[in-house]
Amino acid sequence: QLILFDRAATAKHMGSIFVLDRNGMLVADSRTLKMKPENHSGKEYFQVYQKGSILENYISHPWVDRNGEYQISISRRMSGADNSFQGVVVGTLKLSYFHDLFRKLRLSDGDVLFLVSTDGTMIMRTPFDIDFIGRDVSKTAISQQMSQAEAGSYDAVAGIDGIKRLYVYQRIGKHPLRVGYGQSHNSIYAGWRHEAWRLGLMVFLVCAMNITLIVFLARTLKSRGRAEDALAVSSTTDSLTGLCNRRRFDEIFEQEWRRAQRTQSPIAMYMIDADEFKSYNDRFGHQAGDAALVAIADCIAMGARRGADFGALYGGEEFVVLLPGKSTEEAFEIAENIRSAILSLRAQEQGREDSLPTISSGVASLIPRQGLQMSSLLKAADMALYQAKSRGRNRTERAAGCHLVVSEEKRIAA
Repeated sequence: QLILFDRAATAKHMGSIFVLDRNGMLVADSRTLKMKPENHSGKEYFQVYQKGSILENYISHPWVDRNGEYQISISRRMSGADNSFQGVVVGTLKLSYFHDLFRKLRLSDGDVLFLVSTDGTMIMRTPFDIDFIGRDVSKTAISQQMSQAEAGSYDAVAGIDGIKRLYVYQRIGKHPLRVGYGQSHNSIYAGWRHEAWRLGLMVFLVCAMNITLIVFLARTLKSRGRAEDALAVSSTTDSLTGLCNRRRFDEIFEQEWRRAQRTQSPIAMYMIDADEFKSYNDRFGHQAGDAALVAIADCIAMGARRGADFGALYGGEEFVVLLPGKSTEEAFEIAENIRSAILSLRAQEQGREDSLPTISSGVASLIPRQGLQMSSLLKAADMALYQAKSRGRNRTERAAGCHLVVSEEKRIAA
């Protein structure tokens, strides 16, 4: 008995080990020396070999012993010298062995570890559920996939719980057992999702910082642009009257003169001077003089309404207005309208000693041609202004066309 069974029968979770002859009669039992006559010929583990199976080992379906414990039987055929059937050696193993073994493993939520026989019988499963033990799962997609190879992997949705998993499986040596492990997609991607969220948050923060910097830079550039525009305007605008200054006038005058030369179109100009302004300034003070200049500038801005019309403070109390495309008569009419506006303001101030001074205007217009300089038009308008002052002030005089300009050029040359 000791030689036959040695220590195998005393192993933990091991049940009895016994030997059956060719007729199924009990020959030896590891649990006792005094055996009762028992016939096991109707048992699964005996019939499978009696019918001629050549399996090296056969593992039976789980069954419940008299103590209420689940067990499986592991049997092996005994053969004679001529390979004839001589009986079966049977050992029983408690399923608590697999239960304790699987329980030591820590699985993620949704993961599953299982042990099945090659015929599709569930031996053990974690998470453990007694209802699954001994169940036939041979018809499931998972079992059918496992039957196609000794080892492999595949994706499938479990019919038991409906969870999609990545399964890997392996047959255990030559034994009719397969062990499989199914990892749920959620646990597979959990680390990736965590990393994706972390990286996504970092990218979001970087993008937010970039957007903040871009907005800040855009605002800074916009503010700088406004400051530069304001500086450009202030550098070309007279702070008192709001009209352009002499430098800006010279730039615009040169541009319009060249355009008129290319298109051979007229360009008109009239110069305005406040009458007896020095006396007015000395009598009523600089503040009254400044107010008078502002009022005259407002009337000029109201009179020269076109986008191409350009008014500027030429110097002191003298103003100049450039009218591209206008003839002498058209420019004269605009100059008279401005003078009339000044007279209307004077009428409103009737009775006041510091009422607005009158203005005198000189108007000239010509078509730039070969031999004429920009100064020709300016001199013609200035001569017309001189005539207005010499003829009594508070009036508008026209330059005598090109003859006046040419004669003035000749006079200066002489």
